[in-house]
Amino acid sequence: MRSHAMSRGRLLAVCVLGALASVVPSASADTTLPVWTCRASAAYVEVPGVLGETRVEPILANGFPRRDPNADTSQCVTTQTGVQNVNLLPGTGLGAPLVRLNGAFATTQITPELAAARDQQVFANGGVTNPLEITLGGIVITADLVNAEARASCVGATPATRTPQLTSTSEIINLRINGAPIAIPQDASPILLDLLLVRVTFNQIVSAGTAASADQSLTRRAAVVELLPTLAPGAAPLATVVLGEAKVDRHGAVCAPLAPPPPCPAGFIAQDPNANPLVCLRTVTGPCPANSTPDPAAGGACVIIREVNAPCPAGSVADPARGNACILVVQSPPANCPSSTTRDPATKNCVLIRDRPCPKGSTPDPATRVCVVVIARTTGSGENGRIGSSNGPVATCGRLEMHFVRGRRNVGRSFTSRFGNRTVTRGRLVTCGANPRPIVGARVDVVHVLPGDKRRRKTGLRSRANGRLTLILPIDLRSRGIDYAYRPDLRSTRVTSRVTLRLTVRSSRGRILR
Repeated sequence: MRSHAMSRGRLLAVCVLGALASVVPSASADTTLPVWTCRASAAYVEVPGVLGETRVEPILANGFPRRDPNADTSQCVTTQTGVQNVNLLPGTGLGAPLVRLNGAFATTQITPELAAARDQQVFANGGVTNPLEITLGGIVITADLVNAEARASCVGATPATRTPQLTSTSEIINLRINGAPIAIPQDASPILLDLLLVRVTFNQIVSAGTAASADQSLTRRAAVVELLPTLAPGAAPLATVVLGEAKVDRHGAVCAPLAPPPPCPAGFIAQDPNANPLVCLRTVTGPCPANSTPDPAAGGACVIIREVNAPCPAGSVADPARGNACILVVQSPPANCPSSTTRDPATKNCVLIRDRPCPKGSTPDPATRVCVVVIARTTGSGENGRIGSSNGPVATCGRLEMHFVRGRRNVGRSFTSRFGNRTVTRGRLVTCGANPRPIVGARVDVVHVLPGDKRRRKTGLRSRANGRLTLILPIDLRSRGIDYAYRPDLRSTRVTSRVTLRLTVRSSRGRILR
């Protein structure tokens, strides 16, 4: 009996996952050194025998759904993604979804976005904030929350001693397997549980390289569930489900100090060795006219020796610092400096300008020799709400909750009312992620869905302090669905959270009004 049940479980996973093999995209990465990379995932499923290197990975930040090194993008960037509900491998006709998630999210961040790698910090965070469920090989695994984080930066007292530091943490709350609670070590150390032919690993850490190697990476997974063909040591899993993954990498000497500027060429001297840009100087003089000689102390200026109280010849002036000698500055040729130099009109010197290279993402302005970053902005920010208060950061991912109320009591998402009575809906809008915060001043789209799938868009619902929402419905409504949706960017149609309420209206005689 047990063998038969386990075979059906393995066959179910392989058949269902194989149906998605043709719809998951592939991509590659190209890295410019030195650079940080990062990746975060809420959850994913792997079946090597069916999908090969491809994964089923719907909630992913800064990466591609693959098992090979090409799963990472060429550089870490700041991005957030998340949905209210997601089922991995649903709708196959073979039963309930393999993995059911609520409040799934994935976030990556690099600070500052435009800077040398030695001055940047990277962060990756992925997981599920609400209850989840996994059904695999006859085993049902549930948890209230899973979360994995990874961080990387350069640490050290001085620029010359700074080295890369990669750290990670993970968390699992109220884990149960087939209804039985499972204790997770407080020190977040990895543990293994072998249940029939299902192996579960918690708080898994995968690292490669060291602070002294050319490349280094750290991956943290909150939970790894594997379906095995046998319990023999070293057996490759038939299918793998990962919940909450965060990864940070470095490629090249990301913590190397700033390179010194190039030296001045032969024949030039630096005006200031520590200046940026570096200014190289070279004085060019020609032969002195008759009755004059060059004075090295005056930078090669021509000096005419004259008798005391005798006037200086035309074109020369008396220099009190040199015993009133007549000074005549001669340039030869009159306006020709060596190649790649220009004449300074104030000093008559030939000047060679050497700029340090601009940081990645910027270009030098030829007129001012200033590194310029061009940022393209579209008209209007499209922002929809701010985190915490009206002056907080712009919200990029939100989670919406709405319900009917009677008095102060929450009566759920379905409600029956009598025609002519006023119905009230309330809710709250918060950010995605493990630590949700209220979103204030956001516009929530409201659409009334009438019989025949006719839709009527309404306006005017905005989140108040603490992200709270209240919508009082008109008294003349008939039965309908009411769809609430939140879009972080009003210029886009992307919805990160949607809730539908069902209102049934009856007449005074109890007949349903449609």
